[in-house]
Amino acid sequence: MEKPDTALTGNQKGKKKKEFPHILVVLLIAIVVATICTYVVPAGQYTRVLDEASGREVVDPSSFQYVEQTPVGLFGMFLCIEEGLISAADITFMIFAAFSCLHLLEKTGAIDAAIAAMVKKTKSRPQAANIIIACLMALLAVWGSTGTMSYEEIIAFAPIFVAVSMALGYDAMVGVGISVIPVGIGFASATVNPFSIGVAQAIAELPLYSGLAYRVLILVVMTAFTIFYVLRYGAKVRKNPTYSIVHGIDYSDLAVDEQRLNTPFTLQRKLSIAALFVGVGVMAWGLITQGWYINQVAAIFLMVSVTVGIINRWSASKTASILVEGLQGGVLSAVIVGVARGILQVVTKGNILDTIIHSCVSVLDGLSLYLSGLGMLVFQTFLNLLIPSGSGQAAVSMPIMTPIADLIGMNRQIAVLIFQFGDGFSNLLWPTGFMMIVCAMVKIPLNKYYKWLLPFFGVLFVLQVIFVFGAIAIGYGPM
Repeated sequence: MEKPDTALTGNQKGKKKKEFPHILVVLLIAIVVATICTYVVPAGQYTRVLDEASGREVVDPSSFQYVEQTPVGLFGMFLCIEEGLISAADITFMIFAAFSCLHLLEKTGAIDAAIAAMVKKTKSRPQAANIIIACLMALLAVWGSTGTMSYEEIIAFAPIFVAVSMALGYDAMVGVGISVIPVGIGFASATVNPFSIGVAQAIAELPLYSGLAYRVLILVVMTAFTIFYVLRYGAKVRKNPTYSIVHGIDYSDLAVDEQRLNTPFTLQRKLSIAALFVGVGVMAWGLITQGWYINQVAAIFLMVSVTVGIINRWSASKTASILVEGLQGGVLSAVIVGVARGILQVVTKGNILDTIIHSCVSVLDGLSLYLSGLGMLVFQTFLNLLIPSGSGQAAVSMPIMTPIADLIGMNRQIAVLIFQFGDGFSNLLWPTGFMMIVCAMVKIPLNKYYKWLLPFFGVLFVLQVIFVFGAIAIGYGPM
């Protein structure tokens, strides 16, 4: 009997070498690097004090001092992963609730029927497809700029947008580009975002939401460029599918075949979709007027799930079984959130986060106004890798950036603008943000995503610099 040939061909070896690590492996490497840094980087701390304007604990910028080294050991590193999962419990369970709800809707056939109706209308008027996509992206960007639609809410719908995108002849990246990306762009432009611009302006003692006109201009420019970039890429993919960055990846489970495109839009399915839209509307109302956040969003998804089960006359046991099935799809996304939080746990326990911040701030001392603005933007962009929470980052960085702005003659409003840019746009870039979760959900390898993103983000960064320099030139301030 001949032995099976287990040797890899040259071509196979090449493919093996090019394989990108699993997302959890990337995060684990980052945690290991952070752990090593707790032995190398000197430990230091700022004193935290209560800021009456924002009601948050903020950094006293003059209080930095070096403290005793507290390196994180091997066992402590793995403990930080567990603690990261615990600290991200609210987001984790929101993801589970959203995945289960949408899985339930998928089982009713309502999503297939809605996609089929949309595709048929678009195919009957193909010239309207780009207009519909552009309007949808603009709507999501404006919504995102209010802070009431963010990554937490939109990621659950990413697979639906991908399915629609593929049915229209595009690819998964276009699906992400017309849904999650515009929300991220809007969130970063932050016209009246209470979680970023609101907290930052309160700490900087500026009138709430002042300087709105300039941020509206930023939103218009950034959204227009995003629409152009996505539609330009989508047109190339539609013309030649091999141009797709995800060409060759099996998307059969997300693709809408002819059978699914013929799914009838029955009354029960229409009511099921209506229940989802009502739920999203209630979410928007609660986020805008009632101060709701992640826990309330999760509760709404659970209520929609129960409502859809009743509409389709399913037994309680059947509804529960389908909800449990849906949990499986959300496991990786939920775990990624917690493991990414483990990085922050490590640098916090090692007392090196404040040292990193203090070192970066020291570099800015003595630079010109324009160079300081650029340096502050770079600092905020990298700080978002360590502190992905907008309000949390504002509480750490704004008490430091505000006095620096005063000392170099920069208006505090510009310091807030720089914080807003660094906190918002880099969410598309760093693996500690939600884009890694989105990629895992819709099967876009991280290296493929970065191939699409980096040219886009490069232009975004140049636009950020132009807007910062423009703000300095016009003396952008409270208005």
